[in-house]
Amino acid sequence: MSIGERIKQRRKEKKISVDFIARELGVSSSTVYRYEDSSIEKIPIRVFDKLCEILEVTPAELMGNSAVPCKIVETNPLPEKFNNPQDAMEFILKTPTLAAYGGYDPSSMTDEMIVEFANELLRQFRYVSLSFKERYNKKNEEEGHY
Repeated sequence: MSIGERIKQRRKEKKISVDFIARELGVSSSTVYRYEDSSIEKIPIRVFDKLCEILEVTPAELMGNSAVPCKIVETNPLPEKFNNPQDAMEFILKTPTLAAYGGYDPSSMTDEMIVEFANELLRQFRYVSLSFKERYNKKNEEEGHY
């Protein structure tokens, strides 16, 4: 199921009109219809976040990912690299605070820039994770947990 189909399905489940969503998002009704039929594939982040709020879903759910318990998330390694903009954008949407903190607006980026940005986030996650893991292991060794 496409993101547009999920938007439409959720809108109908909530019994919300296209006109209401359009007013709330500050866009035209035809734009909402174009989101639903996937004519518009790159929904601006601020619009996407507001749409999730209106439809009462998480960005991951709207992207087609179900809620995953933390234990599973912790055991899933980060991908080595992103090669396509769709996977890269999904990753960026899962980390909106990081993107927003830097003042980046993925909706204004080209596909190439989105992939590059997501790959840079991956590199930074690996660096922070490795740094923390080293400190954590050292502390456990000092406390005799190993």
